[in-house]
Amino acid sequence: MTGAAVRVVGAILTLAALVPASAMAKSVKLAPKVAAEDKAPADIDALLAGLAKAPGLYARFREEKHITLLQQPLVSEGSLYFTPPARFARWTEKPIKSTMIIDGNQLQFGSADGQESMNLGTNPVARLFADAFVMLLSGNRAGLEKIFKMQLSPKPGGSTGEWKLVLTPRVAPMDKLIKDLELRGRGLNLNELDVRESSGDWTRTSFSDVDLNRRYTPAEQTKFFTLPRK
Repeated sequence: MTGAAVRVVGAILTLAALVPASAMAKSVKLAPKVAAEDKAPADIDALLAGLAKAPGLYARFREEKHITLLQQPLVSEGSLYFTPPARFARWTEKPIKSTMIIDGNQLQFGSADGQESMNLGTNPVARLFADAFVMLLSGNRAGLEKIFKMQLSPKPGGSTGEWKLVLTPRVAPMDKLIKDLELRGRGLNLNELDVRESSGDWTRTSFSDVDLNRRYTPAEQTKFFTLPRK
């Protein structure tokens, strides 16, 4: 894959991890006692229900990229922004500032080294990941099951209400690149996403300050979904 394709796959996976939370989340902060909101979702349909109603989202992320040839993971931090139907921005602040914008079928990437763009329709790998992301947003279980084998279960050894959702790609070329995706959370909240690659590399993304009812004004859309001027 090209550098742009690799970046879009990573970005879509990061955002996709938040999507099931939008079906479940009523509040980012959970009460310490075990209440109805702390119960694990009953089934996959409970995770997917109501996705199309989400007005938008904002979240902070911390990503650790574990590469077999490196002793220490590559760590990045920043913010995520999404507004329907398909506008997504990932602003990375550390260790190097960069911005990725996905607007419909167009991807743009900018950093101190310059800017580049790509039509997702010209790259089947990126296109497949983008299609999966749209299916998550629309709660399209039938479409998702054509791409992934999905298994929801209580988290082994976890406390009450903890769960994990494993997505295993079943179609090429995704199945050649990704071994599986594992989402973990408790009750109505998603905490982490692990992406395990066929190469042995893996990435863990943690989420915080999640706002699943974010509505962006026209001025904010211009600010967050446009590459910054150099």
